[in-house]
Amino acid sequence: MFTFFKFLHILLMFAAVAATVLPEVVLHLVARSRDVRAIHTFGVVSERIGKVSTVLFVGGLVFGLLAAWSGELNFLAPWLVAAYVLVVAAIVIGVTVTDRWAARLTAVAGSVQGDGPSPELESVIGNRSARIASAVLMAILATIIFLMVFKPGN
Repeated sequence: MFTFFKFLHILLMFAAVAATVLPEVVLHLVARSRDVRAIHTFGVVSERIGKVSTVLFVGGLVFGLLAAWSGELNFLAPWLVAAYVLVVAAIVIGVTVTDRWAARLTAVAGSVQGDGPSPELESVIGNRSARIASAVLMAILATIIFLMVFKPGN
């Protein structure tokens, strides 16, 4: 069962990371274009993908725990504890910063009258903390992948 659970864990987490990274990065790029219609359209698409990525992450976490349990891995191994902490940090950053920024960007772009960005949309686009949070989120995801592959301290 360990190999089967591990396979499902890797499959779902691979899909979850792809479904998180792609919209996150592309939304920032589309926002920088200042194309109001494109920002709003891609923002709506990103929100839909975000709902799917949440399901993928939860499924991946469940199968990861099942794999650890069935493979008799130590749930308190240093690399797993570090991964747990990073997962919580990623969730906090996503919920408190990047998801809110994306929702605000989409809403403001949807309310703009005309073709050019409003001063409010320019402010959201230029939000430095959202860019930093996205970069930190990507670094956290890369670190989690590193921990899962190399299992330092194991």
